[in-house]
Amino acid sequence: RAAFGKILEEKPDAVIIGQTFAKETQELCASLDHFRTPYVFVDSIAENTEPAESFTTDQRACGYLLGRILNSVTPEGSSLAIFNAQSIGNSESSNSLVRREGFMDYMKGCGRTAYVKEAYFSVMNPSETEKTLLNFIRINPDVKGIAVLNSRGYILADILQENDINDIKIISFDLTYNNIRGLKNGHISALLCQRPELQGFNAVKAIINLLLYNRPAEIRHHLMPIDIIFKENLPYYKEIY
Repeated sequence: RAAFGKILEEKPDAVIIGQTFAKETQELCASLDHFRTPYVFVDSIAENTEPAESFTTDQRACGYLLGRILNSVTPEGSSLAIFNAQSIGNSESSNSLVRREGFMDYMKGCGRTAYVKEAYFSVMNPSETEKTLLNFIRINPDVKGIAVLNSRGYILADILQENDINDIKIISFDLTYNNIRGLKNGHISALLCQRPELQGFNAVKAIINLLLYNRPAEIRHHLMPIDIIFKENLPYYKEIY
């Protein structure tokens, strides 16, 4: 929120936005529209906005794919869990909400919605998160797979490793340093990635074309591929991380 306010104060020629919370992003875009400042979205698009261009991923498809993978790597008949990370109060990011919908779409399609449980964990309070996770596992010993709907999968993976719990699969998002560590040591089973480096490159290119060469995009919205990364194919992504 502070960054959004600073953006307006600096009166930029253009803005690249990676949406987190919908309401705040819509308010920023309304102000940019008022000043006729072009903006480009990466990662996802906020509803009721008019970006000059966007380079995003189908977040519902991400959630659906996550469900399919997690279902395939966990024992038949076991339960699965969705863990939602909360950064501010009880707020969830827009991406997480849409990914959850996609995840549940897959589970509904294979008749497994009754086997899905949900919990929340705090990004800012590690000790509280450890208590939450261990208590959840104690109450739900049938859960053998956890879907983390953002890039914080390593937080839960580290807790499982520290407590010598090795029979729960975790799938999360993004090739961050800590997630890569979890993937290498086996406590994260897979990561879904959305070519963020290419999204950023294309966003800058779009702004250059618009501001320097006065070339508005013929196609405004671009969907990026979804990569599935396991420990075995991780070495082929070194140019990214």
